[in-house]
Amino acid sequence: MTWPRAAACAITLLGCAAAHAQQPQGAAGMAGRSAGLLLVQALLSLAVVVGVIYLAYFGLRRISARSLGISGRLGAGAEGPLRVIQARHLGGDRWLYLIEIGRRRLVVGGATGQVTPIADLGDTQDEAADDDPR
Repeated sequence: MTWPRAAACAITLLGCAAAHAQQPQGAAGMAGRSAGLLLVQALLSLAVVVGVIYLAYFGLRRISARSLGISGRLGAGAEGPLRVIQARHLGGDRWLYLIEIGRRRLVVGGATGQVTPIADLGDTQDEAADDDPR
């Protein structure tokens, strides 16, 4: 079945369902349905809506990552020149980080809404040259 033909069939079925739904049911029509059946129908409808939202979110996220040319990974698994070597919690919302940018190591402090440079430890290549006993 081709795409236009399938779409025409779906529109016809939706039209028939809408016409059936517009018929007045009155008290006798609702009395035939139990409360449990109505609850199951409501929960299934909710699951469908949540599923559509979930698929739309991750689908759009994947499409935007591809269009921007990024891997889509952020945080610890991300690739790039920045690495967090070590992190220490100092209490409250304060943290101390040893980070490496390329070959350069820095100590920075972090708290809510701010990052403060504390020390520049230099290049890691310099440390290897200092340890060389030649």
